[in-house]
Amino acid sequence: MKKVKKAFSFVVALVLIVFTAFSGCSNAPAQTSAAPESKAETASQAAPSETPKVDTSKEVEIVMYVLGSPSRDHDEVMKLFNEKAKADLNCTLKINYIGWGDFTTKYPLILSSGEPVDLIYVATWLNFSQQAQKGAFLPVDDLFKTYAPQSYASESPQALQQATVAGHLYAMAPNHTSYNTYGPMYRGDLLKKYGMTSIKTVDDYEKYLENVVKNDPTLDPTGMSADVTHIDTMFTASQGLHYLTGDIINCPFWVKIDDPDGKVINITQVNGIQDIFKRLKSWSDKGFWPKSVLSNKDADAFRNGKAGSKIHNMDTWIGDYRMLENVAPGADAQYTSFVPVYPLSYMQDGMAIPASAKNPERAMMLLEKIRNDQSYYNLLTYGIEGKHYKITNNLIETIDKDGFTQENGTWGFRDDKFFKDAVGAPPNLADYRQQLKNSAIENIYTGFSFNSDPVKNEYAAIQNVMTQYYVPLKLGYVDPVQGFEQLKQQLNAAGLDKVQAELQNQLTAFLQANKK
Repeated sequence: MKKVKKAFSFVVALVLIVFTAFSGCSNAPAQTSAAPESKAETASQAAPSETPKVDTSKEVEIVMYVLGSPSRDHDEVMKLFNEKAKADLNCTLKINYIGWGDFTTKYPLILSSGEPVDLIYVATWLNFSQQAQKGAFLPVDDLFKTYAPQSYASESPQALQQATVAGHLYAMAPNHTSYNTYGPMYRGDLLKKYGMTSIKTVDDYEKYLENVVKNDPTLDPTGMSADVTHIDTMFTASQGLHYLTGDIINCPFWVKIDDPDGKVINITQVNGIQDIFKRLKSWSDKGFWPKSVLSNKDADAFRNGKAGSKIHNMDTWIGDYRMLENVAPGADAQYTSFVPVYPLSYMQDGMAIPASAKNPERAMMLLEKIRNDQSYYNLLTYGIEGKHYKITNNLIETIDKDGFTQENGTWGFRDDKFFKDAVGAPPNLADYRQQLKNSAIENIYTGFSFNSDPVKNEYAAIQNVMTQYYVPLKLGYVDPVQGFEQLKQQLNAAGLDKVQAELQNQLTAFLQANKK
């Protein structure tokens, strides 16, 4: 990751994605979407028809990092997977998992440590562009075309464009379109219990949370963990604001998605921001999240029946719906997205080869297999057929829900030609997806990538300020008026104006390069 929220009577929204969460070499502005169109448009023609002969006489282990946690039968699944990989490519795959409770610190540490890693999950909300600018990944312009020609040919021009940073391709985007969705998931059985019929606004959601506190005190009202992105993003995104930096956790800069001029807005300029902080303070005082939320690493409280709600995106709702039904039959997890709907960046998810990789060619060849051989894809995504799942009416039906968690960190190589929905998914899922497709609007800013290198010292200082002064403010731990004034002072001292000016210059250049 792969993670957005809303304000007052505004309809709630998502930045993420989920969100959202989640840090250069060149001094020239990085313009992901300003990559030459001709290069992307000729992807299929430029790709070789078959992978060239590679010396695979030496067996190698491919080390891959993804987000999540290993399933009970992980080793059994990997044994079968590696039998195939050894026969085809003379390699094996070792998957290391980064837990949701500490990914914000562990993920960048892995990239900066020099630890040998051959493949890693990447995303806009994990600072893909910033990490690429810092040299965390290998450029894969030639590797992609040469060792994964089928996958390269299937990439859309937009996907190649958005995976390009400062003129180089750094990742393989999934062959899948995701939409901007964010808001609360909540329990239909509790709605009925509280005499409520639906949640359509933030006011409705607040009423629901009040009922959870009053009537079900053993439940965590919002199910928040140390990743607290969602609560503030819900409010800012309701205003149609799109975040402009990779640090979605504590985003300091936005642009209105319908602003053709691309005026950069900082946190202190958000419409009604002081009222938002006052409301968040009242939510904290009402007990909507515990005072210890910053030390809580349990991101699965809702799906495990321990929370009354959770703020996240549609994909999380789909997974949590099935998991919650397992522990609380009839809970009927419902979902409301409060965000403007638009196709997310293809780099909402993706796979990259870290600069520390020992086996980049073989890693790219393995990705090619996963993306184009369904037996490889199914093992990593669904487990062992006949043991963990079976296919019923072109849907994945879970046999052993405890043995293997489906789509466990595999979004980086999701491919629509192999992907299947699960039996037991929300009954209104097909209609919901169609509504998203019908209502989606264009957001050109999903293709923008900020190069923080020209102002790296000031930007680093701003990030520190956001962590130290913004987090307590958005969680309602400090006085909203005094806390806001202190935040402004610290941001100004850190170089807010300088960073905003640089960001504005890059965004203006991006718009000029992408005029239709």
